[in-house]
Amino acid sequence: MYESFQDTCLTARQFCLEAEGSFFKEYPKKVLEIGFGNGDFLVHLAQTLGKDTLILGLEVSAVCVLKAAKRISIGKIGNARLVLGDARTILEKCVPPSSLDRIYMNFPCPWPKNRHAFRRVTEGKFPESLSRVLIPGGKFFLVTDEEWYAMEAREKLSSAPNLEFLSLEVDPPLELKTKYASKWKAMGKNIYRLTIQKRSGTWGFRDSQPKKPEEIMAMHLKLSIIDPSQARQRTEELIGATGAEEASHWSFKALYWSSDGHALLKTITSDEGFEQTFFFRIVFLEKECLVKLEDAGAPLHTPAVRLAMEAVGRHLSSLTC
Repeated sequence: MYESFQDTCLTARQFCLEAEGSFFKEYPKKVLEIGFGNGDFLVHLAQTLGKDTLILGLEVSAVCVLKAAKRISIGKIGNARLVLGDARTILEKCVPPSSLDRIYMNFPCPWPKNRHAFRRVTEGKFPESLSRVLIPGGKFFLVTDEEWYAMEAREKLSSAPNLEFLSLEVDPPLELKTKYASKWKAMGKNIYRLTIQKRSGTWGFRDSQPKKPEEIMAMHLKLSIIDPSQARQRTEELIGATGAEEASHWSFKALYWSSDGHALLKTITSDEGFEQTFFFRIVFLEKECLVKLEDAGAPLHTPAVRLAMEAVGRHLSSLTC
């Protein structure tokens, strides 16, 4: 079973590289689910819409990706792909314009406290991203048990220039009753379904284009140094350093040395609530120091990642010739 996961599961960075490739273009229709949980609804979409429709799932939980991948493998479903990563970031940076026929989001966490409002999926650039990635006439469906959240999403999304409000239904018949739908109904709560459509004849925000893969991926520094031993000592000072610019934050947590004197710098970043943990590899040569993003973490090159890279460069720059 597990050998099939490499064809089904993608990191955010892998998806960003492949989104404009053959696997994405070979399907005439493409449908996305944001936050697919255990995969029940995603599998339902893949089975009912047929093999000519690509079903994409975006999810931040690795446990959920594994559960959904097992369901896809058992069901022998070939038209589904699961991406581990933050929906807001991936929609903004990676999904081709006017490429998605439908987007579903079922029972997302509404983050009800005001101090957590920035974590809501519908915050930030989401309306702009939605306008860009949907085809003209494409639809976005939000299902929630919180009326205030449905109303807030309606206001934010329908105010975008190319999006229009279609309906807000109370207790509509659902295509598939997921465990959350059953749970909330058993508690006597209402279910709300918001439908937003991209206006026909519009193509999204004029200047809103995803970055090309090479712009997302290429990231390294090369610094000339006088004394490698001194540079290694200076690198130790990075531990505990933090920084921020607007909604992008970074922090250096730990440093690990190899037997040949090179280092891995553990880094945590956050962009509007989207967190990533990864490593910078710092290689010390006789007259130069190389700083590059370690592939193992497969992070997206968000503003916070770039800020962290710049911080390493600034810290070591005093040792340059």
